[in-house]
Amino acid sequence: MRSLYRWLVVGVACIGFAALLPAQERTDDAIPELTPRDLQEIEFGKKVVAELEKHYKFVTDPELVERVNRIGQTLAEIARRTPTTARYGESGPAPFEYTFRIIDEKDVNAFSVPGGFIFVNRGLLDFVSSDDELAGVLAHEIVHAAHRHVMKLIRDDARVQQNVLLPALLVGVFGRLPTQDFAGLMTGAQLYRIARVSSFSQEAEIDCDLTALEYLRRSPYHPAGLLVFMERLAAEERRRPQIDWGIFRTHPITRERVEVLRRALHEYNIPIRRREISPALQVHALRLDKEQPDGLYEVRFERIPIFTPSDHPELGSSRARAEQIASLLNELLDDGVQLFEVQIGADKQSVLVKGREVVRVTSADAQLAGKSVAEVADAAREAIRRVIWSDAVRMSF
Repeated sequence: MRSLYRWLVVGVACIGFAALLPAQERTDDAIPELTPRDLQEIEFGKKVVAELEKHYKFVTDPELVERVNRIGQTLAEIARRTPTTARYGESGPAPFEYTFRIIDEKDVNAFSVPGGFIFVNRGLLDFVSSDDELAGVLAHEIVHAAHRHVMKLIRDDARVQQNVLLPALLVGVFGRLPTQDFAGLMTGAQLYRIARVSSFSQEAEIDCDLTALEYLRRSPYHPAGLLVFMERLAAEERRRPQIDWGIFRTHPITRERVEVLRRALHEYNIPIRRREISPALQVHALRLDKEQPDGLYEVRFERIPIFTPSDHPELGSSRARAEQIASLLNELLDDGVQLFEVQIGADKQSVLVKGREVVRVTSADAQLAGKSVAEVADAAREAIRRVIWSDAVRMSF
């Protein structure tokens, strides 16, 4: 969850933050004291933040600021007390006091600056559909700071420059290569450097995803929120033109990260109840007439209308029936449903999903739709199948 800005941070850091003090051992879950190196990293981060403030507008809406800070500080406290093993960077915890700010940009993005400074774009807040999803993103960004990824990237990049660019330069100068050959040699060396640093960055992203689960497991937020966010993001990427960044890619392909998260959640025996986490994935009971709160309700998924129940003296009001159908469908869909498991009941007046009656069509329902009972039942069955198909397409990155 980084932008090109991250590379600007690395570039500036290569010049202004080359000397780092040795890492400190963490042996318990108490918050460690700030070391001279920590203070040095924080000061560097403040300089980067000062530059950001010159170029970006920040959101000050109290409700949005409170939401991000509340979730972020909950996770920050956990991060400061939780020992973690880094797959890239340095194992935690780190003692930073984290700050969270919202950039007024529409892109779905977030990034972390060394020293515990976390930034979230407003576009990301518009995209996430629950606090669980947002918590997953913030936990991911906290890991970047806690495991000191940017500083590790700086060191790795410096080593690549020393081991690749310097020898190439010496060969070109002392080997007296023709100008064209020398330019080709340096270009090749630079591309190798980019490829190596990009691979380092991908390792950091995987480390963030998996370590974020450690924080989320100890938090009030569902660990699968990060997975659901990544799945929805992958589905959005499918709708946009694909660009193969090749060696310039700084993130693993989203679908690969999704698979890593799925496996980790399975190993932790954490159930993945997507519709409990994300309202964006839920079947809803929606009021058709906003002026009539006790009027008709429709069962709908995104743009797919499923069924509009009428009031019934035994089955309940339109609202009660719609909410019951929506709740049952969400439960069944989270458990996994195949198309063939959606069937018309033997009486031709109901729709069964995995053998459970989900929709019961009455004569009043049919009159409301202007169709026969059998036709309304068949339409509801086909709508539910469309929902299942939509789910399958979304998950087939």
